[in-house]
Amino acid sequence: MNAKISCLPVSLYSEFFAGERTIPQWSKQAQQIGLDCVDINALFLREKSEDEIAQIRQQLTVPVLMVSAYSDFTVPSDTARAEALETAAADIHRASAIGAKYIRLTAGQAYPGEQDSVACRRVYDCFGKCVDIARREGVEILLENHSKPGAWQYVDYNFNMERFLALWDTLKELPIHINFDTANAYALTDWKRLLNAVSGRIATVHINDLASVEPLAFSLVGSGIVPLEEMLDAVHATGFKGHLCIEEAAFLGWEGIEKAAAFTIDLAKKYGFGK
Repeated sequence: MNAKISCLPVSLYSEFFAGERTIPQWSKQAQQIGLDCVDINALFLREKSEDEIAQIRQQLTVPVLMVSAYSDFTVPSDTARAEALETAAADIHRASAIGAKYIRLTAGQAYPGEQDSVACRRVYDCFGKCVDIARREGVEILLENHSKPGAWQYVDYNFNMERFLALWDTLKELPIHINFDTANAYALTDWKRLLNAVSGRIATVHINDLASVEPLAFSLVGSGIVPLEEMLDAVHATGFKGHLCIEEAAFLGWEGIEKAAAFTIDLAKKYGFGK
């Protein structure tokens, strides 16, 4: 197997949003440090026209593998949920335009006082609609065992083992796959149980690390408390044949990206993923 290795450059988000770094620059720099493709935040494309996205795609040195979006499908307001679905549809269209194979969608926030059965149904309904859109656009949808982006007030609905398992039991009848995040899985204490539940449906793995669980604090990949070698070995044993996507969220800038890439490339070779 020759796994493709990508990276979601969380540490560099502020540079992208400030216009100090572009997607073509990121693509070229990623290739220079041995990556095969790149991941991007959906917000990088949110203000771009179709012509601009087409131009960006032509300038890429390595392709975009995955666009990470932050959908909030659990929001109680019907109006807000309709808006979230509209945003997700637009993100799917832009992901297709940039040539991405995958779009990562999230369940939404764990709003206090909401019944689990109601939240699951909302997520299922929204993902079902997104599947139809993605099929037309030629993009595959991934669900992540997600924790919490900075812009959210509450943690992800599925950042809880029992809720995740119940949600996945509902969603798995849809033609979607999993982006398995190593750090978030470890934070839920029984990562092997979570891995077993999604075994055979994992398309990508977020190689991610933690400095601590409480509080949840991310670290440079390979320097934290997540047993990445054991996890990757276990993922490999499931027959996984997808992509490894570094999530560099230690906020160490370009140096962190380089170190995380070198560590992951070596780890992939060690555990039979090749490079």
